[in-house]
Amino acid sequence: MVRTVSLLRDCLRTFKQRATTSKPKHLTAEEKKALMAKVLSTPEPARMPDEFYHPRPQVYYAHNDGSWQRLNLEEDPRRATATAPSSSAKFNQLSSFRLITWNIDFLVPFKEPRMAAALSHLEELILKDSGSQPTVIMLQEMCPSDLEQIQSARWVQDRFFLTDLGNERWLSPVYGTTTLVDRRLTIKQIFRVCVISKFERDGLFVDVALNNDDKVLRLCNVHLESLVADPPVRPLQLGAIAKWLQKEDVCAAALAGDCNAIQPFDRTLHVENGLQDAYLALGGEEDSEEGYTWGDQVPDWMKQKFGKSRMDKVMFCGALGAKSLQRIGVGVTVQDDAVKKQMRDAGWLEWVTDHYGLVVDLELKQDRSLRA
Repeated sequence: MVRTVSLLRDCLRTFKQRATTSKPKHLTAEEKKALMAKVLSTPEPARMPDEFYHPRPQVYYAHNDGSWQRLNLEEDPRRATATAPSSSAKFNQLSSFRLITWNIDFLVPFKEPRMAAALSHLEELILKDSGSQPTVIMLQEMCPSDLEQIQSARWVQDRFFLTDLGNERWLSPVYGTTTLVDRRLTIKQIFRVCVISKFERDGLFVDVALNNDDKVLRLCNVHLESLVADPPVRPLQLGAIAKWLQKEDVCAAALAGDCNAIQPFDRTLHVENGLQDAYLALGGEEDSEEGYTWGDQVPDWMKQKFGKSRMDKVMFCGALGAKSLQRIGVGVTVQDDAVKKQMRDAGWLEWVTDHYGLVVDLELKQDRSLRA
Protein backbone atom coordinates (compact mmCIF):
# COMPACT_ATOMS: atom_id res chain seq x y z
CA MET A 1 0.00 0.00 0.00
CA VAL A 2 2.78 2.43 0.92
CA ARG A 3 4.61 1.64 -2.31
CA THR A 4 1.47 2.32 -4.37
CA VAL A 5 0.86 5.68 -2.72
CA SER A 6 4.52 6.57 -3.24
CA LEU A 7 4.13 5.95 -6.97
CA LEU A 8 1.04 8.15 -7.09
CA ARG A 9 2.88 10.90 -5.20
CA ASP A 10 5.76 10.67 -7.69
CA CYS A 11 3.26 11.07 -10.50
CA LEU A 12 1.71 14.15 -8.90
CA ARG A 13 5.16 15.62 -8.23
CA THR A 14 6.01 15.18 -11.91
CA PHE A 15 2.90 17.16 -12.88
CA LYS A 16 3.89 20.03 -10.56
CA GLN A 17 7.53 20.11 -11.66
CA ARG A 18 6.60 20.23 -15.31
CA ALA A 19 3.96 22.88 -14.71
CA THR A 20 6.59 25.23 -13.25
CA THR A 21 8.88 25.15 -16.29
CA SER A 22 8.83 28.02 -18.77
CA LYS A 23 7.26 25.72 -21.35
CA PRO A 24 5.10 23.24 -19.39
CA LYS A 25 5.38 19.57 -20.30
CA HIS A 26 2.87 17.08 -19.02
CA LEU A 27 2.96 13.38 -18.35
CA THR A 28 2.57 11.60 -21.66
CA ALA A 29 0.36 8.62 -22.38
CA GLU A 30 3.45 6.40 -22.55
CA GLU A 31 4.54 7.57 -19.10
CA LYS A 32 1.09 6.81 -17.74
CA LYS A 33 1.34 3.29 -19.19
CA ALA A 34 4.66 2.83 -17.38
CA LEU A 35 3.17 4.09 -14.13
CA MET A 36 0.22 1.70 -14.42
CA ALA A 37 2.63 -1.18 -15.01
CA LYS A 38 4.46 -0.30 -11.79
CA VAL A 39 1.21 -0.15 -9.84
CA LEU A 40 0.16 -3.52 -11.23
CA SER A 41 3.39 -5.04 -9.94
CA THR A 42 2.81 -3.94 -6.35
CA PRO A 43 1.88 -6.62 -3.79
CA GLU A 44 -1.76 -7.30 -3.01
CA PRO A 45 -3.10 -5.60 0.14
CA ALA A 46 -2.83 -7.10 3.60
CA ARG A 47 -5.55 -6.83 6.21
CA MET A 48 -5.08 -4.14 8.84
CA PRO A 49 -6.09 -4.44 12.53
CA ASP A 50 -9.88 -4.46 13.11
CA GLU A 51 -9.92 -0.91 14.50
CA PHE A 52 -8.77 0.36 11.10
CA TYR A 53 -12.14 -0.61 9.63
CA HIS A 54 -14.31 1.06 12.27
CA PRO A 55 -16.45 4.03 11.13
CA ARG A 56 -14.66 7.40 11.14
CA PRO A 57 -17.12 10.25 11.78
CA GLN A 58 -16.52 13.60 10.14
CA VAL A 59 -18.01 17.07 9.99
CA TYR A 60 -19.43 18.86 6.95
CA TYR A 61 -19.47 22.41 5.59
CA ALA A 62 -21.94 25.07 4.44
CA HIS A 63 -21.25 28.36 2.66
CA ASN A 64 -22.63 31.20 4.78
CA ASP A 65 -21.71 34.88 5.07
CA GLY A 66 -19.13 34.65 2.30
CA SER A 67 -17.12 31.66 3.51
CA TRP A 68 -17.30 27.93 4.06
CA GLN A 69 -18.15 27.15 7.68
CA ARG A 70 -17.56 23.91 9.51
CA LEU A 71 -20.68 22.35 11.02
CA ASN A 72 -20.55 19.81 13.80
CA LEU A 73 -23.10 17.05 13.57
CA GLU A 74 -24.21 17.82 17.12
CA GLU A 75 -25.49 21.17 15.89
CA ASP A 76 -28.90 21.66 14.31
CA PRO A 77 -28.33 21.37 10.53
CA ARG A 78 -31.08 23.94 9.97
CA ARG A 79 -28.60 26.59 11.03
CA ALA A 80 -26.78 25.92 7.77
CA THR A 81 -29.75 27.15 5.72
CA ALA A 82 -30.25 30.36 7.67
CA THR A 83 -28.68 32.47 4.94
CA ALA A 84 -29.46 30.18 2.00
CA PRO A 85 -31.73 31.33 -0.86
CA SER A 86 -35.46 30.87 -0.36
CA SER A 87 -35.35 27.98 -2.82
CA SER A 88 -33.36 26.04 -0.22
CA ALA A 89 -36.29 25.60 2.16
CA LYS A 90 -36.30 22.15 3.76
CA PHE A 91 -38.31 19.37 2.15
CA ASN A 92 -41.27 18.58 4.37
CA GLN A 93 -41.92 15.25 2.69
CA LEU A 94 -38.95 13.66 0.92
CA SER A 95 -40.41 11.36 -1.73
CA SER A 96 -37.67 11.25 -4.38
CA PHE A 97 -34.16 12.49 -5.01
CA ARG A 98 -31.53 12.58 -7.72
CA LEU A 99 -28.15 10.91 -7.37
CA ILE A 100 -25.22 11.90 -9.61
CA THR A 101 -21.92 10.03 -9.66
CA TRP A 102 -18.82 10.83 -11.71
CA ASN A 103 -15.15 9.84 -11.67
CA ILE A 104 -12.78 12.58 -12.89
CA ASP A 105 -9.49 10.88 -13.83
CA PHE A 106 -6.74 12.27 -11.60
CA LEU A 107 -3.82 10.78 -13.56
CA VAL A 108 -4.45 12.74 -16.74
CA PRO A 109 -2.73 16.15 -16.70
CA PHE A 110 -4.45 19.53 -17.32
CA LYS A 111 -6.43 18.90 -14.16
CA GLU A 112 -7.77 22.42 -13.60
CA PRO A 113 -9.27 23.01 -17.07
CA ARG A 114 -10.75 19.52 -17.06
CA MET A 115 -12.38 20.04 -13.67
CA ALA A 116 -13.67 23.45 -14.73
CA ALA A 117 -15.45 21.83 -17.68
CA ALA A 118 -16.78 19.07 -15.43
CA LEU A 119 -18.24 21.61 -12.99
CA SER A 120 -19.80 23.52 -15.88
CA HIS A 121 -21.45 20.32 -17.10
CA LEU A 122 -22.75 19.51 -13.62
CA GLU A 123 -24.11 23.04 -13.25
CA GLU A 124 -26.09 22.62 -16.47
CA LEU A 125 -27.60 19.42 -15.11
CA ILE A 126 -28.52 21.07 -11.81
CA LEU A 127 -30.11 24.11 -13.46
CA LYS A 128 -31.99 21.95 -15.97
CA ASP A 129 -33.66 20.07 -13.11
CA SER A 130 -34.98 23.43 -11.80
CA GLY A 131 -34.86 22.26 -8.20
CA SER A 132 -37.84 19.93 -8.45
CA GLN A 133 -36.12 17.36 -6.24
CA PRO A 134 -33.02 17.38 -4.04
CA THR A 135 -29.75 16.24 -5.59
CA VAL A 136 -26.68 14.52 -4.15
CA ILE A 137 -23.46 14.51 -6.18
CA MET A 138 -20.78 11.86 -5.55
CA LEU A 139 -17.35 12.44 -7.07
CA GLN A 140 -14.36 10.11 -7.19
CA GLU A 141 -10.63 10.64 -7.89
CA MET A 142 -10.74 14.14 -6.53
CA CYS A 143 -7.46 16.00 -5.96
CA PRO A 144 -6.96 18.94 -3.56
CA SER A 145 -7.14 21.32 -6.53
CA ASP A 146 -10.55 19.85 -7.45
CA LEU A 147 -11.84 20.59 -3.96
CA GLU A 148 -10.70 24.20 -4.31
CA GLN A 149 -12.54 24.57 -7.61
CA ILE A 150 -15.68 22.99 -6.17
CA GLN A 151 -15.66 25.42 -3.24
CA SER A 152 -15.27 28.39 -5.58
CA ALA A 153 -18.27 27.51 -7.76
CA ARG A 154 -21.16 29.83 -6.96
CA TRP A 155 -23.83 27.24 -7.74
CA VAL A 156 -22.20 24.87 -5.24
CA GLN A 157 -22.03 27.60 -2.58
CA ASP A 158 -25.72 28.37 -3.03
CA ARG A 159 -27.11 24.84 -3.21
CA PHE A 160 -24.91 22.28 -1.46
CA PHE A 161 -23.26 21.13 1.73
CA LEU A 162 -19.74 19.71 1.23
CA THR A 163 -18.27 16.73 3.03
CA ASP A 164 -14.68 17.84 2.40
CA LEU A 165 -12.73 21.08 1.99
CA GLY A 166 -9.34 19.35 2.00
CA ASN A 167 -7.76 15.91 1.95
CA GLU A 168 -7.56 15.48 5.74
CA ARG A 169 -10.15 12.70 5.77
CA TRP A 170 -8.70 10.75 2.86
CA LEU A 171 -6.41 7.78 3.38
CA SER A 172 -4.35 8.97 0.43
CA PRO A 173 -3.04 12.55 0.32
CA VAL A 174 -3.20 12.41 -3.47
CA TYR A 175 -6.82 11.62 -4.31
CA GLY A 176 -10.11 10.64 -2.72
CA THR A 177 -13.91 10.94 -2.76
CA THR A 178 -16.18 13.83 -1.87
CA THR A 179 -19.96 14.29 -1.76
CA LEU A 180 -22.12 17.35 -2.36
CA VAL A 181 -25.43 17.23 -0.46
CA ASP A 182 -28.43 19.38 -1.36
CA ARG A 183 -28.95 22.04 1.33
CA ARG A 184 -32.64 21.23 1.46
CA LEU A 185 -31.79 17.91 3.05
CA THR A 186 -31.04 17.44 6.75
CA ILE A 187 -27.79 15.59 7.42
CA LYS A 188 -27.87 13.32 10.45
CA GLN A 189 -24.42 11.72 10.22
CA ILE A 190 -21.34 11.47 8.00
CA PHE A 191 -18.67 8.82 8.30
CA ARG A 192 -16.09 6.89 6.32
CA VAL A 193 -15.42 3.16 6.48
CA CYS A 194 -12.03 1.95 5.23
CA VAL A 195 -11.84 -1.28 3.24
CA ILE A 196 -9.04 -3.68 2.37
CA SER A 197 -7.23 -1.94 -0.50
CA LYS A 198 -3.78 -1.30 -1.88
CA PHE A 199 -5.15 1.91 -3.38
CA GLU A 200 -6.41 3.23 0.00
CA ARG A 201 -10.13 3.17 -0.81
CA ASP A 202 -13.09 3.67 1.53
CA GLY A 203 -16.84 4.24 1.58
CA LEU A 204 -18.07 7.78 2.31
CA PHE A 205 -21.49 7.57 4.02
CA VAL A 206 -24.04 10.35 4.46
CA ASP A 207 -27.20 9.80 6.52
CA VAL A 208 -30.19 11.96 5.59
CA ALA A 209 -33.23 12.51 7.78
CA LEU A 210 -36.51 11.08 6.46
CA ASN A 211 -39.29 13.44 7.45
CA ASN A 212 -40.20 12.56 11.06
CA ASP A 213 -39.02 8.98 10.75
CA ASP A 214 -36.47 7.71 13.28
CA LYS A 215 -34.75 5.84 10.48
CA VAL A 216 -32.52 7.41 7.84
CA LEU A 217 -31.76 7.40 4.15
CA ARG A 218 -28.12 6.27 3.91
CA LEU A 219 -26.05 7.22 0.86
CA CYS A 220 -22.57 5.86 0.14
CA ASN A 221 -19.94 7.18 -2.29
CA VAL A 222 -17.53 4.43 -3.37
CA HIS A 223 -14.44 3.91 -5.47
CA LEU A 224 -13.83 0.17 -5.47
CA GLU A 225 -10.45 -1.43 -6.19
CA SER A 226 -8.98 -0.76 -9.61
CA LEU A 227 -7.65 -3.38 -12.00
CA VAL A 228 -7.42 -7.14 -11.49
CA ALA A 229 -6.29 -8.55 -8.14
CA ASP A 230 -5.46 -12.11 -7.16
CA PRO A 231 -7.24 -12.94 -4.95
CA PRO A 232 -10.09 -10.55 -5.86
CA VAL A 233 -10.55 -7.54 -3.58
CA ARG A 234 -13.77 -5.91 -4.78
CA PRO A 235 -16.02 -8.66 -3.36
CA LEU A 236 -14.52 -8.04 0.07
CA GLN A 237 -14.91 -4.28 -0.32
CA LEU A 238 -18.53 -4.32 -1.42
CA GLY A 239 -19.40 -6.88 1.24
CA ALA A 240 -17.88 -4.67 3.94
CA ILE A 241 -19.73 -1.60 2.67
CA ALA A 242 -23.09 -3.29 2.02
CA LYS A 243 -23.50 -4.31 5.65
CA TRP A 244 -23.58 -0.60 6.60
CA LEU A 245 -26.42 -0.04 4.13
CA GLN A 246 -28.57 -2.66 5.83
CA LYS A 247 -28.47 -1.64 9.48
CA GLU A 248 -31.66 -1.51 11.58
CA ASP A 249 -31.71 2.30 11.67
CA VAL A 250 -31.55 2.53 7.85
CA CYS A 251 -34.90 2.68 6.04
CA ALA A 252 -33.43 2.99 2.54
CA ALA A 253 -29.92 3.13 1.13
CA ALA A 254 -28.10 3.79 -2.12
CA LEU A 255 -24.51 3.26 -3.17
CA ALA A 256 -22.96 4.97 -6.18
CA GLY A 257 -19.56 5.40 -7.71
CA ASP A 258 -16.78 3.85 -9.73
CA CYS A 259 -17.17 0.15 -9.01
CA ASN A 260 -14.41 -0.86 -11.45
CA ALA A 261 -16.61 -3.72 -12.64
CA ILE A 262 -14.24 -5.38 -15.12
CA GLN A 263 -14.42 -9.10 -14.25
CA PRO A 264 -17.22 -11.69 -14.51
CA PHE A 265 -17.75 -11.85 -10.74
CA ASP A 266 -18.52 -8.11 -10.67
CA ARG A 267 -21.80 -8.78 -12.47
CA THR A 268 -23.35 -10.56 -9.49
CA LEU A 269 -21.84 -8.72 -6.52
CA HIS A 270 -25.01 -6.68 -6.02
CA VAL A 271 -27.15 -9.84 -5.76
CA GLU A 272 -24.71 -11.49 -3.36
CA ASN A 273 -24.90 -8.44 -1.09
CA GLY A 274 -28.67 -7.90 -1.10
CA LEU A 275 -28.60 -4.88 -3.43
CA GLN A 276 -30.36 -3.94 -6.63
CA ASP A 277 -28.46 -2.56 -9.61
CA ALA A 278 -30.36 0.48 -10.91
CA TYR A 279 -29.31 -0.05 -14.52
CA LEU A 280 -30.50 -3.66 -14.55
CA ALA A 281 -33.62 -2.88 -12.51
CA LEU A 282 -34.66 -0.42 -15.23
CA GLY A 283 -34.27 -3.03 -17.98
CA GLY A 284 -30.66 -2.43 -18.99
CA GLU A 285 -28.61 -5.30 -20.40
CA GLU A 286 -24.98 -6.20 -19.80
CA ASP A 287 -22.50 -5.90 -22.70
CA SER A 288 -24.55 -3.21 -24.41
CA GLU A 289 -23.25 0.06 -25.78
CA GLU A 290 -25.80 2.11 -23.85
CA GLY A 291 -24.59 0.63 -20.57
CA TYR A 292 -20.84 1.15 -20.89
CA THR A 293 -19.39 3.95 -18.79
CA TRP A 294 -15.72 3.43 -19.64
CA GLY A 295 -13.80 2.69 -22.82
CA ASP A 296 -14.94 5.33 -25.30
CA GLN A 297 -13.05 8.38 -24.02
CA VAL A 298 -9.62 6.79 -23.68
CA PRO A 299 -6.54 6.47 -25.92
CA ASP A 300 -6.49 3.60 -28.41
CA TRP A 301 -3.91 1.60 -26.45
CA MET A 302 -6.24 1.55 -23.43
CA LYS A 303 -9.19 0.46 -25.55
CA GLN A 304 -7.13 -2.39 -26.96
CA LYS A 305 -5.85 -3.47 -23.56
CA PHE A 306 -9.02 -3.12 -21.46
CA GLY A 307 -11.96 -2.87 -23.86
CA LYS A 308 -15.24 -1.30 -22.68
CA SER A 309 -17.01 -1.89 -19.39
CA ARG A 310 -19.85 -0.73 -17.14
CA MET A 311 -17.50 0.41 -14.39
CA ASP A 312 -19.80 2.95 -12.79
CA LYS A 313 -22.95 1.84 -11.00
CA VAL A 314 -25.77 2.86 -8.68
CA MET A 315 -27.10 0.20 -6.31
CA PHE A 316 -29.84 0.42 -3.71
CA CYS A 317 -31.77 -1.50 -1.07
CA GLY A 318 -34.61 -0.98 1.38
CA ALA A 319 -37.60 1.23 0.61
CA LEU A 320 -36.21 2.59 -2.66
CA GLY A 321 -37.03 2.18 -6.32
CA ALA A 322 -35.27 3.46 -9.44
CA LYS A 323 -37.27 5.75 -11.73
CA SER A 324 -34.71 6.65 -14.41
CA LEU A 325 -31.02 6.44 -15.27
CA GLN A 326 -28.92 8.17 -17.87
CA ARG A 327 -25.24 8.70 -18.56
CA ILE A 328 -23.60 12.12 -18.28
CA GLY A 329 -20.27 13.48 -19.45
CA VAL A 330 -20.65 11.93 -22.90
CA GLY A 331 -18.50 13.92 -25.31
CA VAL A 332 -17.71 16.64 -22.76
CA THR A 333 -14.30 18.20 -23.41
CA VAL A 334 -12.20 21.00 -21.95
CA GLN A 335 -13.49 24.39 -23.00
CA ASP A 336 -10.29 26.21 -24.03
CA ASP A 337 -9.12 25.48 -27.59
CA ALA A 338 -5.51 26.25 -26.70
CA VAL A 339 -5.61 23.69 -23.88
CA LYS A 340 -7.20 21.14 -26.20
CA LYS A 341 -4.26 21.56 -28.58
CA GLN A 342 -1.78 21.16 -25.72
CA MET A 343 -3.50 17.97 -24.65
CA ARG A 344 -3.42 16.53 -28.17
CA ASP A 345 0.23 17.52 -28.60
CA ALA A 346 1.06 15.67 -25.35
CA GLY A 347 -0.63 12.51 -26.63
CA TRP A 348 -3.90 12.92 -24.75
CA LEU A 349 -7.45 13.40 -25.90
CA GLU A 350 -9.32 16.50 -24.78
CA TRP A 351 -12.03 14.70 -22.77
CA VAL A 352 -12.81 15.93 -19.28
CA THR A 353 -12.38 12.35 -18.01
CA ASP A 354 -12.28 8.75 -19.17
CA HIS A 355 -15.51 7.86 -17.35
CA TYR A 356 -19.10 8.65 -18.18
CA GLY A 357 -21.02 9.58 -15.08
CA LEU A 358 -24.54 8.56 -14.12
CA VAL A 359 -27.61 10.48 -13.02
CA VAL A 360 -30.26 8.34 -11.38
CA ASP A 361 -33.64 9.35 -10.00
CA LEU A 362 -34.66 7.28 -6.98
CA GLU A 363 -38.07 7.14 -5.30
CA LEU A 364 -38.83 6.38 -1.67
CA LYS A 365 -41.58 3.79 -1.35
CA GLN A 366 -44.62 4.67 0.73
CA ASP A 367 -44.39 1.36 2.56
CA ARG A 368 -41.21 1.99 4.56
CA SER A 369 -41.27 -1.57 5.89
CA LEU A 370 -40.07 -2.88 2.52
CA ARG A 371 -36.48 -4.06 2.61
CA ALA A 372 -35.90 -5.04 -1.01
